[in-house]
Amino acid sequence: MTMTATEAPAKGQTKGGKGAAPVVQQRPFVTGTRTLETEVYSQTVTQSTSTQVLTPYEFQVDGYVSGALIRVTATTAGNAAATAFQADGPFSILQSVILEDIGGKQILGPLSGWQLYTLNRFGGFVFQADAKANGVYTVTTGAGATGGSYRFVLRVPIQVRRRDAMGSLPNRNASATFKLKMTINTSATVYSTAPTNAASVNVQVQQHGWATSDNRDYKGNAVSATPNGVGSLLYTDVETIQLSAGGFNQRMATFGGLLRVLLFELRDSTGSRAQGETDWPSLFEIEVDKVKMYSRSPVTWENFMSEDWGLNATAESVTATNTKPDGVYVLHWLDDFGLAPGAENGFRYQPITPSTAVQLIGTIGGAGAHTLSITKNYLSPVNDDPRQLTGGR
Repeated sequence: MTMTATEAPAKGQTKGGKGAAPVVQQRPFVTGTRTLETEVYSQTVTQSTSTQVLTPYEFQVDGYVSGALIRVTATTAGNAAATAFQADGPFSILQSVILEDIGGKQILGPLSGWQLYTLNRFGGFVFQADAKANGVYTVTTGAGATGGSYRFVLRVPIQVRRRDAMGSLPNRNASATFKLKMTINTSATVYSTAPTNAASVNVQVQQHGWATSDNRDYKGNAVSATPNGVGSLLYTDVETIQLSAGGFNQRMATFGGLLRVLLFELRDSTGSRAQGETDWPSLFEIEVDKVKMYSRSPVTWENFMSEDWGLNATAESVTATNTKPDGVYVLHWLDDFGLAPGAENGFRYQPITPSTAVQLIGTIGGAGAHTLSITKNYLSPVNDDPRQLTGGR
């Protein structure tokens, strides 16, 4: 009988690979980088009866851009009028906000200041999402000398998740920069009773981002060189549908991506959201590819929004905080990681392709023409692979 000798395993190893050195996974990108902030843009104009296009803000080159803050400060003096604001004020001072990528493609907008406010409010980007509840928010009404003055801050989102920088985009080419374009609105769109003297409006921008990773953390452990899903784009745009009072069965315009949020807003022919709230369908239904997915009365829908965002029963006003905006109802898929919108892994994002049929069904009350605006916030994953957003899963 022939015996065959076998080589003994090296010291510290066993047959079958037991005892082999473990594979060390890279740590997340955020462990090997630092946050960056830049605040260099400031422009001041005097509000008038015409819109005014501001000088575009070209993002400063850094490692990865994650977004920006727009700070608007309006100052009046010598006022004697009983100043009051329109329902969308003071955010309506921004007639248009557009964010373009390095190729000049719009990835956000055009949004009005009010639409950007509601996106901030319900988009799941920060903890204190109501700009009216922010500590820097001020608004002065009445006949005092500074009546008509105000200040607010709104976020322009690029990044989706702060914990892993998902959505942040490479920003290292000085000859091809991201651009933020803003237009100042007329006085009549901000005030129902304007101040005696036109407001001086200052707009500042603070840019946010991440430094290029060192590929190592402070202990020398390997770190991912890029944010999770780098190259994935967050889009925000608005679809506007003209509807008459009465029944409707309306298909939404086609688009493609992974839906995070849909914000529906109804106005009557005068532009009133308050009337839009009154005329909102008693039952609003949504079908996706002929399958009924949502069927909600206004009370049920407001209940869901209150559970998610902690809304209270106070009537909307220029100073009331954490209230439901009139005529606005929100669907979201942002809570697969926790209870609050924004606690998201991305597994619940709703896939929409150009062939997906999204049908809106209901009956609008009141009379005459109405406008239904739909703000859509959705991701286009790199290589059209949703696993890029969820760590390969």
